[in-house]
Amino acid sequence: MFHPFEGDLSQLKDSEIEEKIVELNRKYYQAYRLGKPELLTQISTFVTIYKDEMARRYAEKMQSSRKQMDGDLDQLINVE
Repeated sequence: MFHPFEGDLSQLKDSEIEEKIVELNRKYYQAYRLGKPELLTQISTFVTIYKDEMARRYAEKMQSSRKQMDGDLDQLINVE
């Protein structure tokens, strides 16, 4: 998901993204208590953006991990 007011998330560390998600969740519940549905929509959009970035990073890590494991198995299997 893309939002014009959000910068490049690839420059942030995982911990920074996690902190931002926690902060946005806190703000979401504050807006909910105040009865601001238009603000809830905006905040949930940004929460989704940050969660998508975390999921993308996790998928990349899993893919690189699988490639390393596949490379290790190639050396273990001898076909004659």
